[in-house]
Amino acid sequence: MDLSPTNGTNSPLLRIYQEALTRLEAKAPPTPQGHRERCQALLQQLDPNNSGTPHIAFVHGAPALLAAHTHYFDGFALLLAVAHGTAVAVRPSRKATNRLLLWPDETLWTLPSGASVPLDWPLEVVLAFSVLRHCCPETHFDVAVFSSVPPFAREIRLATLAVTLTQALKQSPTSSEQLRALTAVIERCTGFPFSLAYLLAASVARPGAFVLIDTASLEHLELAGPPPEVLRWLLIDAGCTLLPPPEYHRRQRALGQQIVEILQRRGFHELTSLRDLVYRDLPRAQALLPRRLHPVLRYLVTENHRVHHMVVAIRQQDWQKLGSLLLMSHAALRHDWQASCAEADLIVEVAETMSLEGIFGASMNGYGNGVLVAGRPFQLPLYLERLHQTFETQFGRAPEVLLL
Repeated sequence: MDLSPTNGTNSPLLRIYQEALTRLEAKAPPTPQGHRERCQALLQQLDPNNSGTPHIAFVHGAPALLAAHTHYFDGFALLLAVAHGTAVAVRPSRKATNRLLLWPDETLWTLPSGASVPLDWPLEVVLAFSVLRHCCPETHFDVAVFSSVPPFAREIRLATLAVTLTQALKQSPTSSEQLRALTAVIERCTGFPFSLAYLLAASVARPGAFVLIDTASLEHLELAGPPPEVLRWLLIDAGCTLLPPPEYHRRQRALGQQIVEILQRRGFHELTSLRDLVYRDLPRAQALLPRRLHPVLRYLVTENHRVHHMVVAIRQQDWQKLGSLLLMSHAALRHDWQASCAEADLIVEVAETMSLEGIFGASMNGYGNGVLVAGRPFQLPLYLERLHQTFETQFGRAPEVLLL
């Protein structure tokens, strides 16, 4: 069913879906300046009598189209910059403590001088204090955080918080050493391997553009995105009930390193990273490995290879091909990497059933519960209508949805 405006703007059915799309658009995030103003107001609650000028920074988030594989080795990543982001306001504290307020909870978190960061605190609180200690171990600050990035988009939320906090502290991570050090802080806080692609994308991205990143050299390239009337994105909270724990992902990264060492001994003498393994050599490389390592090698190499094809699809404005690549990426995550969940699989399956109706594709987006869905804007309400019916039948609830 084609619900594009070319079929007549007087159609009652079209008006229904236009109204549904308008309701989704009404949930748009504040402007960057709006983020900063709300963050400054939150900071003022910490010390109303402090007349010092705060430093305020804001960065946009960047969901991954193909980037999760770079958690495990330095490959190529492709992300999409969006309007949602995180603002941080900092001001030197008049007390010998670091103090923190995060919207919308607004619980006051206090870390006295010399105290270690309790790891049982909320993850964002742990990360904020850890970044403060990393950047300014001898100085105390009042910090306020306002973010429009949903909590279920874990990598985006953590990356934007880390980057914008360092920018507010006037220590913007620009060099390879700084980015890798900040990545190490996030890994210590979460226990997960973490790709610096998310950090670099947050540092450079402009909303609506795609960002291609080489996580080894830190080179990046911006690719123009289509106008919103051609392609829109949904980020959906799958609310996964069962996901692999951090140690699973650490083990997968170790297996990737083990594969390189085995291949070096068995003929690929100059191989130093899986990024250097040519896709056409994948069958030969698999033949040299134990069968238990085949899915690990296949996932990492094919995901890295898919980035090239997705860049080509973007440049050719072939959104059907882009969607197919998203579907293939999710299938690899589900079968080879075994890191999906039933809720995310259903969101993707409903998208796949509408591949001839303007929903191009979908894929799970990293460690969190987010699923990224690409489609023609006038088809998205119909997709959500079908998804809600199916999702409520199977899981007894409706998923949270964000229009990007």
